[in-house]
Amino acid sequence: MDREARGAEALEGALSSVSPAAVRETGPVKPEPRGSLREEQKKLTRNRLLDAAVVVFAEKAFVDTTMEDIAKAAGVSRVTVYAHFPGKGEIMQALAQRVYDTMDEVYVGLAQIPQWTRAAIRNWLDDAVEQWRGMAPTLRVVHVGGAMAGAHDFMKSRNRYVDEHERYAAALIGDAERWRSVSPPQAHQRAVMAVLQSESFLTTWIAADLPLATDDPLDLLVDSLCHLLGPALG
Repeated sequence: MDREARGAEALEGALSSVSPAAVRETGPVKPEPRGSLREEQKKLTRNRLLDAAVVVFAEKAFVDTTMEDIAKAAGVSRVTVYAHFPGKGEIMQALAQRVYDTMDEVYVGLAQIPQWTRAAIRNWLDDAVEQWRGMAPTLRVVHVGGAMAGAHDFMKSRNRYVDEHERYAAALIGDAERWRSVSPPQAHQRAVMAVLQSESFLTTWIAADLPLATDDPLDLLVDSLCHLLGPALG
């Protein structure tokens, strides 16, 4: 009996084991819409391609990498790669978006802390470090290859960078009551500086492997963030 036949037999057995009473109680099982299944498969394939691209871009220069290289690393055909991405530039842009989205989660997490204290910010940073470590391979690729991929449209890449960081800052100043002791422009600048300082430090320390001799590299960063976010601390 081949695999398909065995699978059909197993499915038939599972369905036959469902009692009529159970069917009457719960109603017939509605199949998941085919469209949603296709979309989920498309999303999985896209993520698989991006994961493979990180590996390939880390081994070869962006300019030397081909779509065929990425297809082989992902275990798919080149046609599949082109079905998701027109070219390497679009793949690099998607990787950059991964980084931006992860950072958004990090700073939204800070914004959602009910009361900012030194201990709370330190706990948030500890979690942020783990997220930075998870995206470190992608960060390395984006920082090296992203400049080449975006060289043809510098202004678009610049505007995207600014827009994303404005989004992080907006999350941090979303609670106006928290910042009531300072003007909105000062609250905005403090939030922007907190984002840039933490992002730059974590990226350079973790993704670029910056050697630091201090016993606790995060301790000074917490002090600095507490100073910038001081007016909003509880």
